[in-house]
Amino acid sequence: MVRIFRGGVLDERFEGSVVVIGPRPTTMTGLVRGDLFVRDNSVCDVTGMVSGNLLAERTGKAVLHGLVTKAAKAAGGDLEVYGMVQGDVVNEGGRLFVDKGAVVRGKVVGQSHSAPLPPPEKPATPAPAATPSAAPPAASPASPKPPTVPGP
Repeated sequence: MVRIFRGGVLDERFEGSVVVIGPRPTTMTGLVRGDLFVRDNSVCDVTGMVSGNLLAERTGKAVLHGLVTKAAKAAGGDLEVYGMVQGDVVNEGGRLFVDKGAVVRGKVVGQSHSAPLPPPEKPATPAPAATPSAAPPAASPASPKPPTVPGP
């Protein structure tokens, strides 16, 4: 069973995988008996327990203060580890930070940052295409003068 969670507080016990998506941040204080996926510009603060894998995918960010019983992976997303991981912590194309107070029973694989991760940079929006400047308006022809009438 898979549950889609769109932000707020996830404070229950859930059997199966949970996918966190959406713009609202999520705090996971409960128990997920399965994998927890964080994706699509979501931020999930995990203070509870995941008895499976934790994956920060695509543009998601997972901040682990709790416990993960298997692997924790940054698979294109951001992962910060402050809690405990009983498996490996792996960076697979994302960004990873493991705090010096974190406990990792497995290996840390891949590049990791030495400080907490800054928010991802917003993609630079291209400047609106400048319209070619129009030539200055041509001088309008002078209005014709009324014909002069010969004087006496």
